Amino acid sequence: MEFIANLMTAEEDPVAWARTRESEGWQVLGCADHFFSTNKAYPHAWVTLATMAAATTRAKLTTSFANNLFRSPVEFVQASLQMQNVSHGRFEAGLGAGWEKSEALGAGIPYPDPAGRAGRFIEAAHIARQFFDTGACTFAGEFYDIDVPKIGPMPKEGAPPLVVSLGGPRTIKAIAPIADRIEVKLISNITREGSVNLPAMATVPESHLHDLVAKIRDVNANAPLSVFILCAVGNDDRTKAIEQMLGDSFLGGFYGSAAKVAESMLKLESAGVDRVEVSPFTESSFPALAPHLFS
Repeated sequence: MEFIANLMTAEEDPVAWARTRESEGWQVLGCADHFFSTNKAYPHAWVTLATMAAATTRAKLTTSFANNLFRSPVEFVQASLQMQNVSHGRFEAGLGAGWEKSEALGAGIPYPDPAGRAGRFIEAAHIARQFFDTGACTFAGEFYDIDVPKIGPMPKEGAPPLVVSLGGPRTIKAIAPIADRIEVKLISNITREGSVNLPAMATVPESHLHDLVAKIRDVNANAPLSVFILCAVGNDDRTKAIEQMLGDSFLGGFYGSAAKVAESMLKLESAGVDRVEVSPFTESSFPALAPHLFS
């Protein structure tokens, strides 16, 4: 299995962070695409990933995930092609619908209802696919009207893989067939109203993962699968509180000791998953998990 170390704070030096993660054995380095939250600042995804590309030599890089509410899919494609160039073919273009309501509204960006977010995401993914396949795009939809005769240049390694984060039946049916890699979003219902409902994570059974994988395989039999995991390792008060709140639930296995969390992640392979996006509440989770994941 592969594991993504997902950077989710602006307090870290991206050069030192990326080099440390690469030396620990993380195969992929990601950067979350957020502006801000009530308790922390986020790094700018594209600036940070370009910095990571220059600071590393082996690890793949990815947006985890580019927020489709924040920018035009044309900019997403332009940035992705440039990232593929500067990383010498190590970039994977991750695109997501966007979900956090207070962040969008606080930044002056309209926040559509779930159906609107899904519709925009579906169109944006098809626009990106056309660009990556042809270097141009003509598209007329409900949300986007695109007419770009040339974008690029196309990297010598080819366009980056298109990776999408999917958790709902509508987006699975419409986007999974055109994706190069699919990330299974286990908590899409938990974030549907625009924020993370942590207590509700206790209601997500392991069968939900298998159900989503089956739905994806119905429309795309071969794309490799990843899974997004919020987690925390340690004995700090917040981690202990979440571990207690989630109890022995499926997602509760991703909070607590490094051995417990790593074991829960490695078990995901049995569902057909070959990559885990590790998105911790605590930065110390990365060095704690590395010896258990990469021994």
